[in-house]
Amino acid sequence: MALAGMVAVCMLLAIVSNVMAADANQPKQTPKDKPFIGIVKEVKDQNGVVTEVTVKSPRETYQITLDAKGKELGKSMDGKRVKIVGTLEVKNGVKWLTVEKYSEEPTPKHKEQPAPSKNK
Repeated sequence: MALAGMVAVCMLLAIVSNVMAADANQPKQTPKDKPFIGIVKEVKDQNGVVTEVTVKSPRETYQITLDAKGKELGKSMDGKRVKIVGTLEVKNGVKWLTVEKYSEEPTPKHKEQPAPSKNK
């Protein structure tokens, strides 16, 4: 009975280590339906060639993959607040966002504070 228990534990450890090893080799990704909201910034070199597009949210900055959709985002939405649907990958600690679709988002309005009461 003890032998069967040891075999079961060894098999469980082998399965867990294989799963962990597979995950360690894959970039971390988020679901494609999770939107990312932030301000777009496009950077060009001296010749006007786009070298970088980023989206800065209150908590994170995301590098945009410079495929056709990423370049389109930078060109059309530079300086604007946008909602992006895409795939997030973390490579060497940098968060890369591959854009599938995007739309301009209105800037949120802060709730107005009620006027102080004059009742004494």
